[in-house]
Amino acid sequence: MKQNIADLAGYSPFYGAPFVFNIFNFDPSMYYGSGNSSIIHPLMNFLSGPLLYFSKFLFGNLFFLVIQSVINALSVIMIYYYLRKSGSDNVLAVLFAAFFGVSSYNIFTAMIPDSYSYVQFIIILSVLYLQYSRVLAKTNVLPNASFALVNFAATSTNIVPFIGALFFNMIDKRDNKTIKKFISILLTFLLLVVLFTLLQSVLFGGNTWINNWITGLNNGGFSYAAPFSFSQHWKAIYMLVISPILSPDMMLVDQGIMAFVTDLTRPYPFYVTIIGFTLIILAGLGFIKGIKSRETWTLVPYIFFAILLHIIVGFGLAVFKFDLYLYAGHYLFAFFLLAARFIMQINHDFIKKGLIAIILIFVLTTLGNNVIKHIETLNYIEDTYSGLNNTGAVK
Repeated sequence: MKQNIADLAGYSPFYGAPFVFNIFNFDPSMYYGSGNSSIIHPLMNFLSGPLLYFSKFLFGNLFFLVIQSVINALSVIMIYYYLRKSGSDNVLAVLFAAFFGVSSYNIFTAMIPDSYSYVQFIIILSVLYLQYSRVLAKTNVLPNASFALVNFAATSTNIVPFIGALFFNMIDKRDNKTIKKFISILLTFLLLVVLFTLLQSVLFGGNTWINNWITGLNNGGFSYAAPFSFSQHWKAIYMLVISPILSPDMMLVDQGIMAFVTDLTRPYPFYVTIIGFTLIILAGLGFIKGIKSRETWTLVPYIFFAILLHIIVGFGLAVFKFDLYLYAGHYLFAFFLLAARFIMQINHDFIKKGLIAIILIFVLTTLGNNVIKHIETLNYIEDTYSGLNNTGAVK
């Protein structure tokens, strides 16, 4: 990109950002969002501003590649650590951490200076902290309010599943003060939001997420929503869960803004369907198996809220054909953890070893698929740009 910036910039919709590849629904917000804020990412400019500043002195695109690769690696380590602390043996924890780590979502979010890798990291770290609180049988107000703040700061909708997970994590028949402490956490969270919004106003010249929240909802929220229709949107189910694991084929859908998206005209390979739906089924069984467990109920709010937001409300469905896959960083990890917890609780040794062997095959197949698909994607993007003539037509 750096060598061909003059040719690429003419087709970039990203306001002069040095990253110009338009892979929906990613955008290089960490590059051009240093002073901007919105209801979607209310306080993200506290992070994007310093990152943009450092990238100017530390190799530009390469800086984000390294930072986000490290962040995704830390997310994988937290998945491993969470499973080990949940009672998993080392083999199962390594397999599911690796399975999560080689997923398409984690590869793409390492390559694009977008907010998603940071959001995913915050969510998994929050869930890990809830596990820590559960083990200690103690809930502290300020740390939990702070985690609520950073979840809201990165993506406003993330506050809903986090509050749900926090509530279920706090339920304890032995503690009659649960509701009182829960309300204290919420009030402290609101106070922190007010304080950081005031600080945002001071640091960014009066520009806060409140200034344009109505416009932001109309442009970046409600306009993306559509009622779910199975006949029209059934492939969105793949894009919500399965494609973020196994990279799909891609195509150029809009030459005007050079938008590269999932090629919905091609059928999904059979092994993609098998791996994807097997993981979904295992996660569902993990929910059923642990339905009486607080640990299960700290994970399922992320999946339930995703279903509510993207299927029932239909956020993203109006433009889902312009996406690579849909908002996976907000909930994808929960499928892996629930599936792992199901296998972990199987008492029959032969069945358990058989499922572990199947997961190993899935990991290797996913890794092979994603390496090949990502090479094909990058070659396809390069060939497409190289085929542009002076009028902007693809040869």
